[in-house]
Amino acid sequence: MRGSQISRREFVRLFGNSAGCFVATASLSPLSGCSDPRPAEDSAARYSFPQGVASADPQPDAIILWTRVEGESAESVNLRLQLAVDAEFDEVLLEQTVQADSEFDRTVRVFVDGLQPSTRYFYRFIAPLDAVSRTGRTRTAPPADGNEPLNVAVASCQHFYQGFFSAYRRLINDDLEAPEDRQIDLVLHVGDYIYEDSTVRANVDLRYLDGTPRGAAEFPSGGRDTSRSTVAVTLDDYRYLYKTYLSDPDLQEARARYPFVHTWDDHEMVNDYWQSFHPSEPMQRTKLAINQVWFEYLPAALSNAAQGPAGFNPAHDFKHPGPVENVAASDLDDSYLSHEPNNLKAIGSLSIYRSLGWGRIADLVVIDGRSYRGERGLDSSLLGSERVAYPATPVSADLIEVLNAGRTASEGNPPAKIRYDGREIDNPRIDAPVGSMLGAEQKAWFKSSLEKSTARWKLICNNTPMMHFGFDMTFREHGKIDDVWWSDSWDGYPVERQELTRFIGQSGIANVVSLTGDRHGQYAGYVTDKEGSESVTNVLPEFACAGISARSRLELQYGVTRRAASELLPRVGFRHPASGPDAELEPSLNAWLLHGNRSADVLATTGDSNAALEVANEQVNPHLVYADNHAFGYFTAHISEEAMQVEFVTIARPVIDYGEDGPPVVRRVGYSLASWQADGGPEISAPEIEGEAPLLGIRDG
Repeated sequence: MRGSQISRREFVRLFGNSAGCFVATASLSPLSGCSDPRPAEDSAARYSFPQGVASADPQPDAIILWTRVEGESAESVNLRLQLAVDAEFDEVLLEQTVQADSEFDRTVRVFVDGLQPSTRYFYRFIAPLDAVSRTGRTRTAPPADGNEPLNVAVASCQHFYQGFFSAYRRLINDDLEAPEDRQIDLVLHVGDYIYEDSTVRANVDLRYLDGTPRGAAEFPSGGRDTSRSTVAVTLDDYRYLYKTYLSDPDLQEARARYPFVHTWDDHEMVNDYWQSFHPSEPMQRTKLAINQVWFEYLPAALSNAAQGPAGFNPAHDFKHPGPVENVAASDLDDSYLSHEPNNLKAIGSLSIYRSLGWGRIADLVVIDGRSYRGERGLDSSLLGSERVAYPATPVSADLIEVLNAGRTASEGNPPAKIRYDGREIDNPRIDAPVGSMLGAEQKAWFKSSLEKSTARWKLICNNTPMMHFGFDMTFREHGKIDDVWWSDSWDGYPVERQELTRFIGQSGIANVVSLTGDRHGQYAGYVTDKEGSESVTNVLPEFACAGISARSRLELQYGVTRRAASELLPRVGFRHPASGPDAELEPSLNAWLLHGNRSADVLATTGDSNAALEVANEQVNPHLVYADNHAFGYFTAHISEEAMQVEFVTIARPVIDYGEDGPPVVRRVGYSLASWQADGGPEISAPEIEGEAPLLGIRDG
């Protein structure tokens, strides 16, 4: 049965034996004789909950609750968890003692079952001396046969040292004014919850309203200095980052108000890593550490998740496998998974890909696009081994496909030579297997989840965009209209992407939508399948959110391009010719992606949008309908049986603390997507725009 769970005995065994994990069952009626905490005068000074409270992964009858406590005890602290149907805790349904142990940095996760579906609950933790945490609010999912709409907010890319997390305050304030049936049910965070580095924005001094500075990273180990920043190294360094990030008041407020569903991307460990490796070095010890810390600080139902449409749940809680060593990748299987023992131990210590059901309306298929993937599209031998290494200019999509296909390219006859950066070189992947994003086991589970789902919507919770971002490089001798620049996303794994889109199309699976982030911009469009040289089919829509606070795509791309390929700079960003050299940087990158090279060039040269549109090339990324490359914020989706309504919310640059009022909104861009049949196809509506539209960032027609 869809959404059925493992037996209580089994999940008690699995979860209760995990690090700092507890199982509790709520009563069906209010309990008598429960604690009424009356904090001692000095209780707050002796015990506190500096990272607040959180809930995660709602099921029809269960939820995960989380907190972290600090206090006098050097080893462990006994806490009492209370759960009630009212914020005043007059009707307590659960009171249970749990232990916050120093071995797990005094974090606790409690799996509470016995709950009613589609129900709001309140919870709190009580420390010795009756020190009380803030009150959390959460809710359960509808029953398996329920038809209740889903309201979800999608977030990504929050960098503590580059901005405030005020987008969450905007989300909360909007939610407080929304009708009850449109209030957010859960927040989907699709990765880059933390950043491993201490990089700050240039010429920005982040200060709270009272003048307190946002602060600089002070890693317990001292960190490791790179050419651009200092990065975390040890288990305690990564714990420090989570504690620092969770000190943000707006993030704390959001975690206390909504259940979250988490996956990860790369910066939870280090930029562009794969499995437990990085072009600069093997990193099994680091992978093991970040798995543990992610599990400690971001609650998720893993060993006790619902079985989902595939009939089994591959996720499991963190289990320490013992010591690991940093050893180079070896023994690659046909999906590029390294069977080097230390790698298998590190990545196998935690599994997070899973599915969550929302009645008959939606199945959320949460993938892990890091732990089982092969190397990025451009081989490290071509890019070098720096922590942050990108090609100076876009490269041929055909070249990426050859490299990604490895020894299977050209029907098993890969070319001995490839052309890269204007020269002919040996093919570095001639003997390599296909570079998979998901790995064989996860891919089989993923296909089964989509194929067997009976929910109206199948939502792929994706850590990085699936759709193609082509760059019109036809102004160069060998340039093409769809060259690739961002090969660490699905653009670097075109073989598997096409396998999956063809699977969806040939299996007749309708209403599959990708929800993602990573790119530091707001985007909407389609993931396509090339059925032949003349035919392109829109298989599934995709919506990608901007970063909460990390530098925008314009800022990032302009910085990289200025260092590596100045001739491309005007096509990325420009200052209006009539405004002088001190004018605000504007994104010609929007025009480059939606309208082509000539359009971006004219815009940067003249500042004239109409003139730029006159030379637009409709063949450039025809599947992309929205591109806002200088944006911060998130998007929300209201999902009913008939349609999905998406609203991109772009806020002011988050370098000012706006307090409880929240940041001003620069624009809201709304799209509607009607459900479709297998013999039809998806169609994203024309946008509704409130505020100033992004510069040439919306495709008409």
